[in-house]
Amino acid sequence: MPSLLVSLHPGITKQYINMLKIIKNLFLIIGLTIYFPCSIYADSLSSSSIREVLKGPQDILPADESFIFSAFQKEDRIILTWDLKENCFLYKDKFQINILPEDILEINTMEAPILISDEYFGEVEVFYKKITKSFVINPLTRKITVKYQGCNEKGFCYPLINKELIINNGEILINKGT
Repeated sequence: MPSLLVSLHPGITKQYINMLKIIKNLFLIIGLTIYFPCSIYADSLSSSSIREVLKGPQDILPADESFIFSAFQKEDRIILTWDLKENCFLYKDKFQINILPEDILEINTMEAPILISDEYFGEVEVFYKKITKSFVINPLTRKITVKYQGCNEKGFCYPLINKELIINNGEILINKGT
C-alpha cells in the first residue's frame, strides 16, 4: 500500500507512516496503562491487605457466599439470619429493613456488634460470624426489603446488598436482588 501512495504523492507516504506509528504507540500506551498499574502499584503498597485484594480478586467470594442470608416466619414474627464466612463482617449502620405496606418496625438484634477501626469508615460497629434480627409484622405485610453491606478482612468491601422478601400465606420467597 505505501508504494501505491508513493506513486500518487510522495508527501502522503510520510503522513501515512507517521499516522501508523502514532496509532501503534497509542495502542501500546493504552495497553500498558491498563495492564501494568495494578501489579506495579500492588507491589509498592505497604498495606498487605490492599496488595492481596489487587493481586488476587479471584480469592474473593461472592456476597451470597460470604454472607449467607435466610429468613423465616414464626407466628407473627419474621426472623432474619446471616451466617458470615470467616474474616467477613457486616456494618451495623448499613442495615435497612422496610416493609410494605409501610409500618413502624421494632427490630431486635440478638448479637452485640464489635467496635473496629475500619480503613474506609474509621471507628465503626460490625458483626462477625452470625447475626439474627427479628421483628413483628402485621397480617397485611406482603413484602420486606432488606439491605446490608460488609467487607472481608483482606480489604475488599462489597457493594450494598439488596434482598426482597415476598410473604405469601406464611411462606417467604427470597428474591436475590443485588
